[in-house]
Amino acid sequence: MLKTKLIIGAVTLAASVAAITLLLQNHSFSRSASSVECPAEGDRFCTFTELSDVYEEGEDWEIEQRESPDSRVLVSAIHGGGIEQATSQLADALAGEEYSYYTFKGKMSSGNFNNLHITSVNFDEPQALTMAQKASIHISFHGAVGEEKKTLLGGLNENLRGLISKHLKSSGFHVKEAPEHLDGDHPNNIVNKTKTGEGVQLELTRAQRKAFFENGNISYRSRNEVSNQTEAFNEYTEAIRAAIKEYKERNL
Repeated sequence: MLKTKLIIGAVTLAASVAAITLLLQNHSFSRSASSVECPAEGDRFCTFTELSDVYEEGEDWEIEQRESPDSRVLVSAIHGGGIEQATSQLADALAGEEYSYYTFKGKMSSGNFNNLHITSVNFDEPQALTMAQKASIHISFHGAVGEEKKTLLGGLNENLRGLISKHLKSSGFHVKEAPEHLDGDHPNNIVNKTKTGEGVQLELTRAQRKAFFENGNISYRSRNEVSNQTEAFNEYTEAIRAAIKEYKERNL
């Protein structure tokens, strides 16, 4: 009888521990999910539907996309065009015809960032989500402030992140780990909404982006003229291409 009671007590204790653990996990997840601010600070809209109800496709914004035969690799710039200048050009060049490419581009004469920026954890444009969900590798370009030429790396794909850092540094570029507010480590961040649940987010300072164009000119006309791209632009995209190739050989 005593042995039976001890067994029942042990089972009850184990069940209680499991229940408490699950409760804590759910509470943690709930806090994590609720930590996503919508709309984010500085953003005008919470969702893409809200944005498209106010601003017109073709006049205020546009989407460019290409799907490669190998949809395992996606290169994106969800804050392209006039929102975060030169990110569309970087994504387009890196993707080429080999990888899938997506960009949401602001086309307004002014106020692109203030009116068309939807932070990555809230960006839910349907075509972008579909392409991300098909991919195993997702690299997303973003623009950051800063008068020092550097790239801030984030996202949940630590292995690819490390390879990109290695190849960029070998090519002479300054790379650092992204600070918390730019680290792209939230599972709701579109860069991580892949088959593997991870991706790499590159935040390039304004100084670094300016270095990719003659005379540091990233105006609309300049950045859309391929002949204005500097050698640094090509070296940068080639370094990331080498990192992707190395990663694919190891993992895909």
